[in-house]
Amino acid sequence: MSKQYDVICVGAGSTGLPLAIRAAQSGAKVLQIEADERIGGTLHWSSGQIAAAGTRLQKQQGIEDTPDEHFRDAQHIANDQIDPTVLKLFVDNAASTIDWLMDLGFQPAAGTPVVGEAHEAYSKRRYLWGDNAAISILDALRPVHEKLVAEGKIDLMLGHRLSNLVADDSGDVKGVTVNTATGSKTYHGTSVVLACGGYAAGVDLWNEINPEIPLNSHCNPFSRGDGIKAAQQLDALVDGKEKFLCTFAGYLEDPNDPTSAEFLALSPKSRNIWEIFVDGNGKRFMTEDHQSIDYRERSLLNQRDMKMNIVFDSDILEHAAPLTLLTNEQYRSKFGNHPNFVKANTIEELAEALEVPFASLSHTIQNYNASVDSKKDKDFNKFFLIRKIANPPFYAIKATGMTVLSPAGLAVDKELRVLNNSGNIIPNLYAGGEILGFGRTSGNAFVGGLSLTPALTFGKLLGERLPR
Repeated sequence: MSKQYDVICVGAGSTGLPLAIRAAQSGAKVLQIEADERIGGTLHWSSGQIAAAGTRLQKQQGIEDTPDEHFRDAQHIANDQIDPTVLKLFVDNAASTIDWLMDLGFQPAAGTPVVGEAHEAYSKRRYLWGDNAAISILDALRPVHEKLVAEGKIDLMLGHRLSNLVADDSGDVKGVTVNTATGSKTYHGTSVVLACGGYAAGVDLWNEINPEIPLNSHCNPFSRGDGIKAAQQLDALVDGKEKFLCTFAGYLEDPNDPTSAEFLALSPKSRNIWEIFVDGNGKRFMTEDHQSIDYRERSLLNQRDMKMNIVFDSDILEHAAPLTLLTNEQYRSKFGNHPNFVKANTIEELAEALEVPFASLSHTIQNYNASVDSKKDKDFNKFFLIRKIANPPFYAIKATGMTVLSPAGLAVDKELRVLNNSGNIIPNLYAGGEILGFGRTSGNAFVGGLSLTPALTFGKLLGERLPR
Protein backbone atom coordinates (compact mmCIF):
# COMPACT_ATOMS: atom_id res chain seq x y z
CA MET A 1 0.00 0.00 0.00
CA SER A 2 1.41 3.39 -0.98
CA LYS A 3 2.36 5.91 1.69
CA GLN A 4 -0.32 8.46 2.57
CA TYR A 5 0.83 12.08 2.79
CA ASP A 6 -0.83 15.05 4.47
CA VAL A 7 0.34 17.41 1.73
CA ILE A 8 1.48 16.75 -1.82
CA CYS A 9 3.13 19.81 -3.31
CA VAL A 10 3.71 19.77 -7.06
CA GLY A 11 6.60 22.17 -7.61
CA ALA A 12 9.71 23.22 -5.67
CA GLY A 13 10.01 26.87 -6.63
CA SER A 14 8.81 30.19 -5.28
CA THR A 15 5.53 28.75 -3.98
CA GLY A 16 6.54 25.16 -3.37
CA LEU A 17 9.58 25.84 -1.20
CA PRO A 18 7.89 28.02 1.46
CA LEU A 19 4.88 25.71 1.36
CA ALA A 20 6.88 22.55 2.00
CA ILE A 21 8.97 24.24 4.68
CA ARG A 22 6.06 25.63 6.67
CA ALA A 23 3.94 22.49 6.28
CA ALA A 24 6.78 20.26 7.46
CA GLN A 25 7.56 22.59 10.35
CA SER A 26 3.88 22.37 11.32
CA GLY A 27 4.08 18.60 11.54
CA ALA A 28 2.66 17.56 8.18
CA LYS A 29 3.92 14.61 6.19
CA VAL A 30 5.00 16.34 2.96
CA LEU A 31 5.70 14.96 -0.50
CA GLN A 32 7.27 17.46 -2.86
CA ILE A 33 7.40 16.70 -6.57
CA GLU A 34 9.54 18.68 -9.02
CA ALA A 35 9.98 18.18 -12.77
CA ASP A 36 13.49 19.67 -12.75
CA GLU A 37 16.53 17.95 -11.28
CA ARG A 38 17.07 20.89 -8.94
CA ILE A 39 14.92 22.95 -6.60
CA GLY A 40 14.24 26.65 -7.20
CA GLY A 41 11.99 26.69 -10.24
CA THR A 42 11.50 30.21 -11.58
CA LEU A 43 13.74 31.61 -8.83
CA HIS A 44 16.57 30.72 -11.21
CA TRP A 45 15.01 33.07 -13.79
CA SER A 46 13.35 35.82 -11.78
CA SER A 47 14.77 39.29 -11.13
CA GLY A 48 13.77 38.73 -7.50
CA GLN A 49 11.74 41.92 -7.01
CA ILE A 50 9.29 41.71 -4.11
CA ALA A 51 7.00 44.17 -2.33
CA ALA A 52 4.92 44.39 0.84
CA ALA A 53 3.38 47.00 3.10
CA GLY A 54 4.09 47.07 6.83
CA THR A 55 7.36 45.17 6.81
CA ARG A 56 9.90 45.31 9.59
CA LEU A 57 12.33 46.88 7.12
CA GLN A 58 9.92 49.74 6.42
CA LYS A 59 9.37 50.35 10.11
CA GLN A 60 13.11 50.45 10.72
CA GLN A 61 13.34 53.21 8.10
CA GLY A 62 10.35 55.17 9.41
CA ILE A 63 8.12 54.31 6.43
CA GLU A 64 4.45 54.24 7.37
CA ASP A 65 2.54 51.91 5.09
CA THR A 66 -0.51 49.65 5.21
CA PRO A 67 -1.89 46.70 3.24
CA ASP A 68 -4.89 48.83 2.23
CA GLU A 69 -2.56 51.40 0.64
CA HIS A 70 -0.72 48.60 -1.16
CA PHE A 71 -4.06 47.27 -2.41
CA ARG A 72 -5.10 50.66 -3.80
CA ASP A 73 -1.70 51.31 -5.37
CA ALA A 74 -1.60 47.93 -7.07
CA GLN A 75 -5.10 48.22 -8.50
CA HIS A 76 -4.34 51.73 -9.76
CA ILE A 77 -1.21 50.60 -11.60
CA ALA A 78 -3.00 47.49 -12.90
CA ASN A 79 -6.05 49.39 -14.16
CA ASP A 80 -8.27 47.66 -11.55
CA GLN A 81 -7.69 44.33 -13.28
CA ILE A 82 -6.31 42.33 -10.32
CA ASP A 83 -8.57 39.71 -8.74
CA PRO A 84 -9.61 41.60 -5.58
CA THR A 85 -10.03 38.46 -3.47
CA VAL A 86 -6.55 37.22 -4.31
CA LEU A 87 -5.02 40.69 -3.96
CA LYS A 88 -6.57 41.18 -0.52
CA LEU A 89 -5.22 37.83 0.66
CA PHE A 90 -1.80 38.79 -0.65
CA VAL A 91 -1.44 42.32 0.75
CA ASP A 92 -2.65 41.24 4.19
CA ASN A 93 0.05 38.55 4.44
CA ALA A 94 2.95 39.83 2.34
CA ALA A 95 4.75 41.72 5.12
CA SER A 96 4.96 38.68 7.40
CA THR A 97 6.33 36.70 4.46
CA ILE A 98 9.17 39.16 3.81
CA ASP A 99 9.89 39.41 7.54
CA TRP A 100 10.09 35.58 7.61
CA LEU A 101 12.51 35.56 4.67
CA MET A 102 14.70 38.06 6.49
CA ASP A 103 14.59 35.85 9.58
CA LEU A 104 15.94 33.05 7.36
CA GLY A 105 18.81 35.25 6.19
CA PHE A 106 17.51 37.12 3.16
CA GLN A 107 19.29 40.46 2.89
CA PRO A 108 17.56 43.32 1.03
CA ALA A 109 19.83 45.30 -1.28
CA ALA A 110 21.24 48.58 0.02
CA GLY A 111 18.92 51.50 -0.59
CA THR A 112 15.75 49.42 -0.63
CA PRO A 113 12.83 49.60 -0.27
CA VAL A 114 12.12 52.10 -3.05
CA VAL A 115 8.94 53.34 -4.71
CA GLY A 116 9.81 51.86 -8.11
CA GLU A 117 12.51 50.49 -10.35
CA ALA A 118 11.81 48.80 -13.68
CA HIS A 119 8.08 49.46 -13.82
CA GLU A 120 5.53 52.02 -12.65
CA ALA A 121 6.19 53.38 -9.17
CA TYR A 122 4.23 52.89 -5.97
CA SER A 123 3.26 55.82 -3.77
CA LYS A 124 5.26 54.37 -0.86
CA ARG A 125 8.69 52.74 -0.53
CA ARG A 126 7.77 49.06 -0.36
CA TYR A 127 9.67 47.61 -3.33
CA LEU A 128 12.87 45.63 -2.70
CA TRP A 129 15.18 42.84 -3.87
CA GLY A 130 18.42 41.10 -2.97
CA ASP A 131 21.85 41.61 -4.49
CA ASN A 132 21.72 38.31 -6.42
CA ALA A 133 18.24 38.59 -7.98
CA ALA A 134 15.88 35.80 -6.89
CA ILE A 135 18.82 33.56 -6.00
CA SER A 136 19.09 35.75 -2.88
CA ILE A 137 15.70 34.34 -1.86
CA LEU A 138 16.59 30.78 -2.86
CA ASP A 139 19.77 31.02 -0.78
CA ALA A 140 17.66 31.89 2.27
CA LEU A 141 15.17 29.06 1.70
CA ARG A 142 17.56 26.32 0.63
CA PRO A 143 19.31 25.54 3.95
CA VAL A 144 16.12 25.09 5.97
CA HIS A 145 14.53 23.10 3.13
CA GLU A 146 17.57 20.82 2.82
CA LYS A 147 17.54 20.24 6.58
CA LEU A 148 13.88 19.19 6.53
CA VAL A 149 14.56 16.87 3.59
CA ALA A 150 17.54 15.36 5.39
CA GLU A 151 15.40 14.80 8.49
CA GLY A 152 12.79 12.95 6.42
CA LYS A 153 10.10 15.56 7.04
CA ILE A 154 9.89 16.37 3.33
CA ASP A 155 10.08 13.58 0.76
CA LEU A 156 11.59 15.38 -2.24
CA MET A 157 11.13 13.73 -5.63
CA LEU A 158 13.11 15.48 -8.36
CA GLY A 159 12.70 14.62 -12.04
CA HIS A 160 9.00 13.85 -11.45
CA ARG A 161 6.66 15.49 -13.96
CA LEU A 162 2.95 15.71 -13.15
CA SER A 163 0.79 13.59 -15.46
CA ASN A 164 -2.66 13.83 -13.90
CA LEU A 165 -4.58 14.24 -10.67
CA VAL A 166 -6.14 11.26 -8.96
CA ALA A 167 -9.79 11.79 -7.96
CA ASP A 168 -12.50 9.53 -6.58
CA ASP A 169 -15.97 9.07 -8.05
CA SER A 170 -17.28 12.18 -6.29
CA GLY A 171 -14.50 14.35 -7.74
CA ASP A 172 -12.46 14.70 -4.55
CA VAL A 173 -8.74 14.88 -5.30
CA LYS A 174 -6.83 12.09 -3.62
CA GLY A 175 -3.37 12.25 -5.13
CA VAL A 176 -1.23 12.60 -8.23
CA THR A 177 0.25 10.49 -10.97
CA VAL A 178 3.67 11.50 -12.23
CA ASN A 179 6.02 10.47 -15.01
CA THR A 180 9.63 9.67 -14.13
CA ALA A 181 12.66 8.26 -15.93
CA THR A 182 11.66 4.82 -14.67
CA GLY A 183 7.95 5.00 -15.42
CA SER A 184 4.67 6.24 -13.99
CA LYS A 185 4.07 6.52 -10.24
CA THR A 186 1.03 7.42 -8.15
CA TYR A 187 1.09 9.10 -4.74
CA HIS A 188 -1.82 9.77 -2.38
CA GLY A 189 -2.39 12.70 -0.06
CA THR A 190 -5.01 14.57 1.95
CA SER A 191 -4.32 17.89 0.19
CA VAL A 192 -2.74 18.46 -3.22
CA VAL A 193 -1.22 21.83 -4.11
CA LEU A 194 -0.38 22.80 -7.67
CA ALA A 195 2.67 25.08 -7.47
CA CYS A 196 4.28 24.04 -10.74
CA GLY A 197 4.29 27.33 -12.64
CA GLY A 198 2.56 28.66 -15.71
CA TYR A 199 2.58 27.73 -19.39
CA ALA A 200 4.94 30.27 -20.98
CA ALA A 201 7.26 27.45 -22.08
CA GLY A 202 4.42 25.16 -23.16
CA VAL A 203 4.07 25.92 -26.86
CA ASP A 204 0.99 23.77 -27.49
CA LEU A 205 -0.91 25.02 -24.43
CA TRP A 206 0.07 28.62 -25.18
CA ASN A 207 -1.31 28.32 -28.70
CA GLU A 208 -4.48 26.78 -27.29
CA ILE A 209 -5.08 29.47 -24.64
CA ASN A 210 -3.54 32.53 -26.34
CA PRO A 211 -3.55 31.80 -30.10
CA GLU A 212 -3.77 35.50 -30.93
CA ILE A 213 -0.45 36.28 -29.21
CA PRO A 214 2.80 35.06 -30.79
CA LEU A 215 4.91 33.20 -28.24
CA ASN A 216 8.41 34.64 -27.74
CA SER A 217 9.28 33.13 -24.42
CA HIS A 218 12.11 33.67 -21.96
CA CYS A 219 11.28 31.66 -18.86
CA ASN A 220 11.79 28.49 -16.87
CA PRO A 221 11.70 25.66 -19.46
CA PHE A 222 9.64 23.58 -17.03
CA SER A 223 6.78 26.11 -17.12
CA ARG A 224 4.87 23.92 -19.54
CA GLY A 225 1.41 24.07 -18.03
CA ASP A 226 1.37 20.56 -16.58
CA GLY A 227 -0.68 21.64 -13.56
CA ILE A 228 -3.20 23.55 -15.65
CA LYS A 229 -3.72 20.60 -18.00
CA ALA A 230 -4.15 18.19 -15.08
CA ALA A 231 -6.66 20.49 -13.37
CA GLN A 232 -8.60 21.00 -16.60
CA GLN A 233 -9.26 17.26 -16.64
CA LEU A 234 -11.30 17.91 -13.48
CA ASP A 235 -13.17 20.84 -15.12
CA ALA A 236 -11.03 23.51 -13.43
CA LEU A 237 -11.73 27.08 -14.54
CA VAL A 238 -8.88 28.73 -16.43
CA ASP A 239 -9.37 32.44 -17.07
CA GLY A 240 -7.48 35.72 -17.48
CA LYS A 241 -6.00 35.04 -20.91
CA GLU A 242 -6.86 38.59 -22.04
CA LYS A 243 -4.65 40.14 -19.33
CA PHE A 244 -1.45 39.96 -21.33
CA LEU A 245 1.25 42.59 -21.57
CA CYS A 246 4.46 41.88 -23.41
CA THR A 247 7.89 42.56 -21.98
CA PHE A 248 9.92 45.18 -23.83
CA ALA A 249 11.75 43.69 -25.75
CA GLY A 250 13.92 40.95 -27.21
CA TYR A 251 14.68 38.70 -30.14
CA LEU A 252 14.50 35.00 -30.90
CA GLU A 253 17.93 33.43 -30.83
CA ASP A 254 16.47 30.59 -32.89
CA PRO A 255 13.71 31.96 -35.17
CA ASN A 256 12.17 28.48 -35.25
CA ASP A 257 12.04 28.10 -31.47
CA PRO A 258 9.48 30.35 -29.71
CA THR A 259 11.08 29.56 -26.34
CA SER A 260 14.51 30.96 -27.34
CA ALA A 261 13.82 34.66 -26.67
CA GLU A 262 16.68 36.76 -25.32
CA PHE A 263 16.51 40.25 -23.79
CA LEU A 264 17.67 43.45 -25.46
CA ALA A 265 19.10 46.37 -23.46
CA LEU A 266 16.46 48.99 -24.24
CA SER A 267 15.78 50.71 -20.93
CA PRO A 268 16.51 54.46 -21.17
CA LYS A 269 17.15 54.41 -17.42
CA SER A 270 20.24 52.25 -17.91
CA ARG A 271 21.29 53.01 -21.49
CA ASN A 272 20.84 56.00 -23.82
CA ILE A 273 18.67 55.08 -26.79
CA TRP A 274 20.67 56.13 -29.85
CA GLU A 275 18.53 54.10 -32.26
CA ILE A 276 15.05 54.49 -33.73
CA PHE A 277 12.26 51.92 -33.72
CA VAL A 278 10.23 51.39 -36.88
CA ASP A 279 7.18 49.26 -37.58
CA GLY A 280 6.34 46.90 -40.43
CA ASN A 281 5.68 49.91 -42.66
CA GLY A 282 9.09 51.46 -42.03
CA LYS A 283 7.66 54.21 -39.81
CA ARG A 284 8.42 55.23 -36.25
CA PHE A 285 5.54 54.48 -33.89
CA MET A 286 6.67 55.51 -30.40
CA THR A 287 9.00 57.67 -28.34
CA GLU A 288 12.00 55.39 -28.15
CA ASP A 289 13.30 56.72 -24.84
CA HIS A 290 9.99 57.37 -23.09
CA GLN A 291 10.56 56.96 -19.35
CA SER A 292 7.43 54.85 -18.79
CA ILE A 293 8.01 51.15 -19.40
CA ASP A 294 4.23 50.70 -19.46
CA TYR A 295 4.05 53.12 -22.40
CA ARG A 296 6.82 51.29 -24.24
CA GLU A 297 5.32 47.86 -23.63
CA ARG A 298 1.84 48.88 -24.78
CA SER A 299 3.24 50.61 -27.85
CA LEU A 300 4.92 47.38 -28.88
CA LEU A 301 1.92 45.24 -27.92
CA ASN A 302 -0.17 47.24 -30.40
CA GLN A 303 2.15 46.43 -33.30
CA ARG A 304 1.36 43.58 -35.65
CA ASP A 305 2.67 40.39 -34.02
CA MET A 306 4.43 42.62 -31.43
CA LYS A 307 7.28 43.20 -33.89
CA MET A 308 9.51 46.19 -34.50
CA ASN A 309 12.86 46.96 -36.12
CA ILE A 310 15.67 48.75 -34.28
CA VAL A 311 17.52 50.85 -36.86
CA PHE A 312 20.94 52.53 -36.63
CA ASP A 313 24.20 53.06 -38.53
CA SER A 314 27.92 52.35 -38.22
CA ASP A 315 28.61 55.44 -36.08
CA ILE A 316 25.97 54.43 -33.56
CA LEU A 317 27.27 50.85 -33.53
CA GLU A 318 30.72 52.23 -32.79
CA HIS A 319 29.77 54.63 -30.00
CA ALA A 320 26.66 53.17 -28.31
CA ALA A 321 26.65 50.37 -25.77
CA PRO A 322 25.69 46.96 -27.20
CA LEU A 323 22.00 46.18 -27.36
CA THR A 324 22.41 42.62 -26.08
CA LEU A 325 23.88 41.06 -22.97
CA LEU A 326 26.61 39.49 -25.11
CA THR A 327 30.17 40.71 -25.20
CA ASN A 328 30.83 43.50 -27.70
CA GLU A 329 32.68 41.07 -29.97
CA GLN A 330 29.86 38.51 -29.88
CA TYR A 331 27.29 41.27 -30.44
CA ARG A 332 29.00 42.69 -33.51
CA SER A 333 29.58 39.27 -35.02
CA LYS A 334 25.83 38.62 -35.17
CA PHE A 335 25.14 41.32 -37.77
CA GLY A 336 24.86 39.74 -41.17
CA ASN A 337 25.27 36.28 -39.63
CA HIS A 338 21.97 35.90 -37.77
CA PRO A 339 18.45 36.17 -39.24
CA ASN A 340 17.43 38.83 -36.72
CA PHE A 341 20.61 40.94 -36.97
CA VAL A 342 20.74 42.82 -40.27
CA LYS A 343 23.68 44.55 -41.95
CA ALA A 344 23.22 46.50 -45.20
CA ASN A 345 25.30 48.79 -47.37
CA THR A 346 22.39 51.08 -48.28
CA ILE A 347 19.02 52.09 -46.87
CA GLU A 348 17.43 50.35 -49.82
CA GLU A 349 19.17 47.09 -48.93
CA LEU A 350 18.16 47.58 -45.30
CA ALA A 351 14.52 48.09 -46.27
CA GLU A 352 14.60 44.95 -48.39
CA ALA A 353 16.09 42.89 -45.55
CA LEU A 354 13.46 44.21 -43.13
CA GLU A 355 10.67 43.73 -45.69
CA VAL A 356 9.48 47.32 -45.30
CA PRO A 357 8.82 49.91 -48.05
CA PHE A 358 12.06 51.63 -49.05
CA ALA A 359 10.41 55.02 -49.62
CA SER A 360 8.80 54.91 -46.18
CA LEU A 361 11.98 53.87 -44.35
CA SER A 362 14.06 56.45 -46.24
CA HIS A 363 11.59 59.20 -45.39
CA THR A 364 11.54 58.12 -41.74
CA ILE A 365 15.32 58.26 -41.49
CA GLN A 366 15.50 61.64 -43.26
CA ASN A 367 12.95 63.10 -40.84
CA TYR A 368 14.82 61.70 -37.88
CA ASN A 369 18.12 63.08 -39.11
CA ALA A 370 16.50 66.51 -39.45
CA SER A 371 15.35 66.18 -35.85
CA VAL A 372 18.92 65.48 -34.77
CA ASP A 373 20.12 68.58 -36.64
CA SER A 374 17.47 70.76 -35.03
CA LYS A 375 17.73 69.07 -31.60
CA LYS A 376 13.94 68.78 -31.62
CA ASP A 377 11.93 65.66 -32.40
CA LYS A 378 8.58 67.11 -33.46
CA ASP A 379 7.13 63.69 -34.27
CA PHE A 380 7.73 61.77 -31.02
CA ASN A 381 9.72 64.05 -28.72
CA LYS A 382 12.63 61.65 -28.37
CA PHE A 383 15.09 63.11 -25.88
CA PHE A 384 18.43 61.59 -26.90
CA LEU A 385 19.23 63.09 -30.31
CA ILE A 386 22.99 62.70 -30.48
CA ARG A 387 23.75 61.13 -33.88
CA LYS A 388 22.08 60.86 -37.25
CA ILE A 389 21.54 57.56 -39.06
CA ALA A 390 23.68 58.43 -42.06
CA ASN A 391 26.90 56.46 -42.38
CA PRO A 392 26.95 52.98 -43.92
CA PRO A 393 26.91 50.16 -43.23
CA PHE A 394 23.41 50.35 -41.77
CA TYR A 395 22.16 47.98 -39.11
CA ALA A 396 18.91 46.70 -37.68
CA ILE A 397 17.69 44.19 -35.15
CA LYS A 398 14.36 42.47 -35.71
CA ALA A 399 12.89 42.73 -32.22
CA THR A 400 9.71 41.49 -30.63
CA GLY A 401 7.63 41.70 -27.51
CA MET A 402 8.55 38.92 -25.09
CA THR A 403 6.67 36.58 -22.83
CA VAL A 404 8.15 36.01 -19.38
CA LEU A 405 4.93 35.03 -17.59
CA SER A 406 1.67 33.42 -18.68
CA PRO A 407 -1.46 35.56 -18.26
CA ALA A 408 -4.16 32.93 -17.69
CA GLY A 409 -4.41 30.53 -14.79
CA LEU A 410 -6.52 28.55 -12.36
CA ALA A 411 -9.32 30.36 -10.57
CA VAL A 412 -9.25 30.05 -6.76
CA ASP A 413 -11.24 31.26 -3.78
CA LYS A 414 -9.97 33.18 -0.74
CA GLU A 415 -8.50 29.97 0.66
CA LEU A 416 -6.68 29.23 -2.61
CA ARG A 417 -8.94 26.26 -3.34
CA VAL A 418 -9.22 25.58 -7.07
CA LEU A 419 -12.62 26.32 -8.62
CA ASN A 420 -14.37 24.53 -11.46
CA ASN A 421 -16.28 26.07 -14.34
CA SER A 422 -19.45 26.13 -12.22
CA GLY A 423 -17.73 28.18 -9.53
CA ASN A 424 -17.57 25.30 -7.06
CA ILE A 425 -14.42 24.15 -5.28
CA ILE A 426 -12.62 21.01 -6.41
CA PRO A 427 -12.20 19.30 -3.01
CA ASN A 428 -8.66 18.91 -1.66
CA LEU A 429 -7.07 20.80 -4.58
CA TYR A 430 -5.19 24.07 -4.01
CA ALA A 431 -2.97 26.28 -6.16
CA GLY A 432 -0.46 29.09 -5.80
CA GLY A 433 2.15 30.93 -7.84
CA GLU A 434 2.15 31.58 -11.57
CA ILE A 435 -0.32 28.73 -12.12
CA LEU A 436 -2.96 31.23 -10.91
CA GLY A 437 -2.12 33.39 -13.92
CA PHE A 438 -0.06 36.56 -13.90
CA GLY A 439 -3.24 38.49 -14.65
CA ARG A 440 -4.83 37.34 -11.39
CA THR A 441 -2.12 38.89 -9.22
CA SER A 442 -0.92 41.75 -11.46
CA GLY A 443 -3.84 42.53 -13.77
CA ASN A 444 -2.92 43.67 -17.26
CA ALA A 445 0.22 45.52 -16.17
CA PHE A 446 3.53 44.76 -14.49
CA VAL A 447 3.07 45.83 -10.86
CA GLY A 448 6.29 45.78 -8.86
CA GLY A 449 6.70 42.54 -6.94
CA LEU A 450 3.23 41.21 -7.74
CA SER A 451 4.40 38.04 -9.38
CA LEU A 452 7.07 36.70 -7.04
CA THR A 453 5.76 38.03 -3.72
CA PRO A 454 2.27 36.49 -4.04
CA ALA A 455 3.88 33.19 -5.00
CA LEU A 456 6.04 33.20 -1.87
CA THR A 457 3.21 34.47 0.31
CA PHE A 458 0.64 31.93 -0.87
CA GLY A 459 3.13 29.10 -0.48
CA LYS A 460 3.82 30.12 3.11
CA LEU A 461 0.11 30.52 3.87
CA LEU A 462 -0.84 27.16 2.41
CA GLY A 463 1.94 25.47 4.32
CA GLU A 464 0.62 26.90 7.55
CA ARG A 465 -3.11 26.48 6.89
CA LEU A 466 -3.69 23.26 4.97
CA PRO A 467 -5.65 20.58 6.83
CA ARG A 468 -3.52 17.83 8.32
